[in-house]
Amino acid sequence: MSAINYIQVIVPLKLDWEPVYSVPDGLEVAEGDRVSVIFSNKEYISVVSKLHVVPWDGICQRDIQPILEKVNYLPRITERELHFWKIIASYYLCTLGEVYKSVYFQDQKPPRKWTPKDRSAIAADPMLSPSLQDVYNGTLDAFSKGSTVLLYGTGIQSRTDIYLKLAINAIKNGKSVLYLVPGIAVSAFVEKHVREVFPDVFLYHSAQTAAKKRDIVLEARQGRPMLVLGTRSSLFIPFSNLGLVIVDEEQDVFYKQDSPAPRYHARECAIMMASVYGANVILGSATPSLEAFHNARTGLFTGIAPSSTAMDNLPVFLIDTAAERRKRGMVGEVSLKLLAEVRKVADSGGKVLVVSWSEEPELQGVTYTTPHAVKSMPTDEYSLIAVLQADSLLGRQDFRSDERTLQLLRHLNSSCPLVIQTKEAGHPVFQALAKATDGLYDNMMAERRTFGYPPFTRMVKLELKDTDENRQKLRARFLGNRVKEVLRPFSDPLILGPEQGEIRIFFKRDKNLTAGKQALYKEVTSFEQQYSCHIIIDVDPV
Repeated sequence: MSAINYIQVIVPLKLDWEPVYSVPDGLEVAEGDRVSVIFSNKEYISVVSKLHVVPWDGICQRDIQPILEKVNYLPRITERELHFWKIIASYYLCTLGEVYKSVYFQDQKPPRKWTPKDRSAIAADPMLSPSLQDVYNGTLDAFSKGSTVLLYGTGIQSRTDIYLKLAINAIKNGKSVLYLVPGIAVSAFVEKHVREVFPDVFLYHSAQTAAKKRDIVLEARQGRPMLVLGTRSSLFIPFSNLGLVIVDEEQDVFYKQDSPAPRYHARECAIMMASVYGANVILGSATPSLEAFHNARTGLFTGIAPSSTAMDNLPVFLIDTAAERRKRGMVGEVSLKLLAEVRKVADSGGKVLVVSWSEEPELQGVTYTTPHAVKSMPTDEYSLIAVLQADSLLGRQDFRSDERTLQLLRHLNSSCPLVIQTKEAGHPVFQALAKATDGLYDNMMAERRTFGYPPFTRMVKLELKDTDENRQKLRARFLGNRVKEVLRPFSDPLILGPEQGEIRIFFKRDKNLTAGKQALYKEVTSFEQQYSCHIIIDVDPV
């Protein structure tokens, strides 16, 4: 009788351990194969992570269940894919099963008759201005040195032309390209320009059917060069020949996964992915995140900005509502100056978009939206955008509020002139926009350094969930005290909270960072088991 072959598998569940199963005689499996197993009375398609396992002490071998079957219709998970999953699980303090669960939707039977198609057709080659050609050449030079590139200080049209030129270079060299955008609305805007160059571009986002996503996954595994335009979930496409990853609007909060785990940031994972797959990365933004800007300043990234001739500057009109009220220049929440600008646009046949917190706006013949909804709108169809009560964007309790306000307003200004109404016209953010200066970044960086906020530290947020508010606060205080003791040896990080069950931990960016995060994860897991509660761990929250 042959020895029983025991294997470990990754189940798409939150498990800090990998279950052991036996393989029936005559069946051969390899690492990365999919197998069907019963776990906790439910059937799951799992991934073989280890062969020839010795069952741990205390378990009776006859109690180890056999796998149900080898799932032959699903391709083997490659060593590179699994390595990428492990990096994500380690960095974002979650289990490997939770990462696998996030790609579990790809597990579908392929059609009976399916053959890969040639998706490498190039319909046009964008012509670059001399200054943009310098950016392109500088980017290729940085890629040759293995550096991530941050392209900043220019509008979306100029960035898109550079991205497409880089994509053509990758495709011609037999490599695939992943082009990330923060949302479906943005992808619709970018798709029009991409199809002019790559007519067979793949789209990958939550609105796509499961069958279309399956086809993209199958094509990606075949290794033929292609371009995929997608949102953050497209990071888990199993490319076999990835050569370039583009992350446009890298500062956008929609790149951060809120729930469920892994609560990853697509920008950071794109860099991890490129490292695993040996690909190049370019990040782009008219107004980059302070994290990316800091990395460019310190040499971790190569920062590249075009000359002033390539800038897509459009007018910004700043209206001081406090001064206008004193002059009787306001009609409710709208200034007479804004009314004049709206009439001017309307007379010329243009469209006006008004961004407002108010549920009763006072302007007629314009389109209204909120500051939250405008992020996903195609703003290029408007001739003027006006922001009312812009000072409301400056949240006093959020250390990122100045940065986010600047990014939102510059995003709106990238496609058309912008009118900003505020009673705080002297605020540095509004002054920087009106005068088209970049000194605000230095001021924000200095403030972050003084108070120990990112990008000079790494933040982890813990949120304890409980149906009883008093018990939640009490347990959060216990957790906070335990975390302080556990983390004291790891550069004694700054710990704020608990407030409403939330604790924020700021780790110094030093050699103890990884060990400190793992110690935190171990303590949180222990606390959850002891008190039978649920704690959300959010690494690098935005």
